[in-house]
Amino acid sequence: MRLFLFIKREPISVAVVIGTLAGFALLLATASFFGGMPSAEADSALSGTTPPRLVPPLPPNWPMSLAAQADRTVDGEFRRGDTFASVLRRAGVSASLIDRIARSVRDDFEVQKIRAGRPYKIYFGADDELLLFRYRPDRQTAILVAKGGAGWGAQEVVVPYDIRPRFVHADIRGSLEGSIAATSLSRRDAINLSQKLAGIFAWDIDFAADLRVDDTLDVVVEQRFLEGEFVGFGDVLAAELDVRGRLYQAVRYTRPGSSLAYFRPTGASLQRAFLRSPVNYSRVSSGFSYRRMHPVLNVVRAHRGVDYVAPAGSPVHATAAGTVVYVGRNSQAGNHVKIRHGGSYTSWYLHLRGFATDLDVGDQLEQGEVIGYVGSTGLVTSTHLHYQLERGGEFVDPLDIEFPAAAPLPPEHMARFAEQRDQWISLLRQGQDRRPRVLAGSNE
Repeated sequence: MRLFLFIKREPISVAVVIGTLAGFALLLATASFFGGMPSAEADSALSGTTPPRLVPPLPPNWPMSLAAQADRTVDGEFRRGDTFASVLRRAGVSASLIDRIARSVRDDFEVQKIRAGRPYKIYFGADDELLLFRYRPDRQTAILVAKGGAGWGAQEVVVPYDIRPRFVHADIRGSLEGSIAATSLSRRDAINLSQKLAGIFAWDIDFAADLRVDDTLDVVVEQRFLEGEFVGFGDVLAAELDVRGRLYQAVRYTRPGSSLAYFRPTGASLQRAFLRSPVNYSRVSSGFSYRRMHPVLNVVRAHRGVDYVAPAGSPVHATAAGTVVYVGRNSQAGNHVKIRHGGSYTSWYLHLRGFATDLDVGDQLEQGEVIGYVGSTGLVTSTHLHYQLERGGEFVDPLDIEFPAAAPLPPEHMARFAEQRDQWISLLRQGQDRRPRVLAGSNE
């Protein structure tokens, strides 16, 4: 049976646009670097010194105003063998001026470290006067060279993203990651979005096991642009998943100090003591059972855990914070790790190919830390992770246990949270009200 996903991405009508002129928005902050305020005239009557020459005030919005005044621009990428001097010379800048600029900016811009393949843009004013040189050492960094009141200078600035929220609706016809990857989204961006959702709902939803045909997804996610070019998804702002008739909701909240987390619309935490699964897997090959025929020994015995099928080398994560109490190997479990969580729970991770670097008994781990990698060591017939959970000395089914949620937002955060929640939920509802549905791959 072929599986499909119905999906359509629509722009939000009240899209939030940050940094409309991306690449220039932060240039405003460079005024003090390139210019400086005119010097106050010293009182020379008593000191007998010559008053300093007053520096003419710089234009407003410096050096953004230089780019706006440009009569001509030259842009391109540094080719193999190009240098700062050769590129400027090709654009018509005199050798003497290039030498003067290079000497002036050498403390802030090492021109010899310019790399091939990186973009540049040169701005010229009236009479072909050089106004501004811009070099992009990486995607989100720009180095600006311009003449201010104190002469030529250089400064590195961060180019801000232009953020445009995007609504996505999906009718599930298969796995979330696989189905979204088959739509008009690029594979990289589709996988990126599904991984973000898996991380947000990691405590409630096991995306490989819980999703069913006709489950639905609605999400508002940041699209990040740099100078008009889409460069990938940012944060999920709000999401709703209907999984077998149960609605799961998440809203982003940025705490004071810029740290962010996800909560339910009520302010309840999405986080729980344990993650739903320790590995990003494709299927469960064997579940918890008190009677199972062992595939190697051919005897009936208890299977006190869950077998997750995943590619060899896939990272395995600690499902909860705790202390490592065993790292080693035996003939049946192969390479395996045991972690104690408080006084009641211990988690086991068996048949690992290898361990995380420097992992040792006594290490304190945070939830989600990588402890090893999926393998096939020990008494097994195929590559998988065997995960088991012990509570009070007895093994329990990890897929059939409910853990309490973390503490909700404190009361002093609720007003700020409600303001952000209402903004993101409003965008989600707008998308839901006007969503069309198009069969993925139909070219409609």
